[in-house]
Amino acid sequence: MSSKFQVFVSSTFRDLHDERDLVIKAILEMGHIPVGMEMFSAADEEQWNIIKKQIDQSDYYIVIAAHCYGTCDATGLSYTEKEYDYALSQQVPTLGFILDDSASWPRDRSDTDETAIQRLKAFKEKVKLKPVSFWKNGEDLYGRC
Repeated sequence: MSSKFQVFVSSTFRDLHDERDLVIKAILEMGHIPVGMEMFSAADEEQWNIIKKQIDQSDYYIVIAAHCYGTCDATGLSYTEKEYDYALSQQVPTLGFILDDSASWPRDRSDTDETAIQRLKAFKEKVKLKPVSFWKNGEDLYGRC
């Protein structure tokens, strides 16, 4: 009997909706169970506790990053980075998928605020400290999962 793994998929939502769907499809095709924040709203403490529980129960944590830092909590930390930090703190094996800097990307799916851009850059550097793969488009991302 083959094992089924629960895989938590994290990313900014608005800009990476289609890419998330492709990653979820790849996980399902491999016979595993995808879980993600789109099923919850991280905006309040009760929901954050549910998200933490899902990460705790996951065998792997995947983060997808492109050119948006995402919605932030009251401290200025994006929920995507907050989930990533939590997964690391719980020693959940993490895999990062970062959009290659050479990839063509729509401007309306990119941050323009300098603070967000700098926070995203620092977050990507943190993700690069663990196993990471670089992707150029949705199909490329799908093939790397």
